Amino acid sequence: MSLIQRGLLLFVMLQCVGVAGAHADFRDPLDVAASDSDKAVVSMLTAVTQTPGGRWVAVGRRGHVLYSDDGKAWQQAEVPVSIDLVAVNFPTAQDGWAVGHGGVILHSADAGKTWNKQLDGRQLADLLIEHWKPLAEHATEDEPSATFALQDAERFKEEGPGRPFLDVHFIDARTGYAVGAYNLLLETRDAGASWQVLSERADNPGGLHFNAVGEAPDGQLFLAGEQGMLLRGDPRNGRFQAVTTPYEGTWFGLLERDGLLLLFGLRGNAYVSHDQGMSWKRAATGSTSTLTSGALLADGRVALVSLKGEVLLSNDASGEQFGAVSIARPTPLYGIAPAGAQALIGVGAAGVTRIDLESTSQSH
Repeated sequence: MSLIQRGLLLFVMLQCVGVAGAHADFRDPLDVAASDSDKAVVSMLTAVTQTPGGRWVAVGRRGHVLYSDDGKAWQQAEVPVSIDLVAVNFPTAQDGWAVGHGGVILHSADAGKTWNKQLDGRQLADLLIEHWKPLAEHATEDEPSATFALQDAERFKEEGPGRPFLDVHFIDARTGYAVGAYNLLLETRDAGASWQVLSERADNPGGLHFNAVGEAPDGQLFLAGEQGMLLRGDPRNGRFQAVTTPYEGTWFGLLERDGLLLLFGLRGNAYVSHDQGMSWKRAATGSTSTLTSGALLADGRVALVSLKGEVLLSNDASGEQFGAVSIARPTPLYGIAPAGAQALIGVGAAGVTRIDLESTSQSH
């Protein structure tokens, strides 16, 4: 059955349930805590990170958050929502943030064991309306973008909290950025107690999705997304300005360190810049599958993973040439984090996977 057929079947089923009066029993997943499950470790997970304190934290479907101190034994966290989470970031050993569907932003102050909700789509809609309304009042016929953004925010509020965040990055324990669909760009400077909309500062006239936000070692911020979009933050004027990239497809992630900026996305495409985006070289990944996540290893090499379950490892620190790691049972991978120089913690359709890069073996 195709995805379209499944979608149609689900729609018909929901309509039938609605006729039977089940709408009265509906509970918004933004208001329902994630359920405990002994199968969470083998259920779909979408992102994983290693905190500065050495703990791994993974997030995924239905609000599942798992954490581990050794990469082997995993425990489920207490999470106040049961909506899908897609990204997680820890600027310190204790403080972390996770984002996902329904416009949700979660915060943990205890290294991922428990989480609280800082923002959801209902609050986000009000925040967007409050932001765009005064700008729309002063919009001109030549620059109607604020008017369109206000209309979109009002429609968003009426239809429900469906706009997702797709990535999150904190510079430190107080200053961070959350990005998502349709030019969604928020900043906090008080550890998430309040959030400010920065969307009008982005050179994104088409309202494309931001899929990734990252920070170079010098503090330079980058946003990556659809149609080859890459924006670079300019601290002088607070704007995010367009950087030309050689690919017009979607970027799903970026990696940064001194002398390296790597973008990766659809159909195995990855490009490397060694001069902050002034010039680019196509990386030889050897893959035609969508690249979903990447990690910088302690020895300088770069790892990438794909929807086919491929694990690709660069042969040096340049990130220009990759070879495939032999995997016994490939499953779709959506996120990876380093586990030393010779291993990765991966998450995906089959939950948590430990990948030994030295012996090229894989274990769950």
